[in-house]
Amino acid sequence: QDVYDNPCNLFVAKFLGTPPINVFEGKIKGNRLYIGDEDIMPYTAPDGEVTVAIRPEGFILDDEGPLCCDLSNVEVMGRDVSIVSSSSAMLSPAIRSIVDADYKINRDSATVKLNLKPHKVFLFDKETEERIYFEAVN
Repeated sequence: QDVYDNPCNLFVAKFLGTPPINVFEGKIKGNRLYIGDEDIMPYTAPDGEVTVAIRPEGFILDDEGPLCCDLSNVEVMGRDVSIVSSSSAMLSPAIRSIVDADYKINRDSATVKLNLKPHKVFLFDKETEERIYFEAVN
């Protein structure tokens, strides 16, 4: 569980978990984390390009959320719902977001807006794929 919650590099992050971790192109600029061109959250780390990885359970359905994705499918799994979506910044085949079934999802919408749980967001060096150990700012 500790390895899942605290991966030391991108290989380990991708190795553990079903569905797999979601991977995006990102950057830190002015203590802000960007996924693609979207300003996601404050993040104290040196400026530069990064790889952003987010666990499927790290998403929060939020009409005001900073991450806007193209909605592909909604899969009801009982107590949870799996939202399948895409983004121009993704490096994974698809984005899988696991949210509580209490959230009502408009299946007719072309997009879904998401917020993130900071402790489920991991940054990795774009070249070495080693973990960047800096923290999201609340």
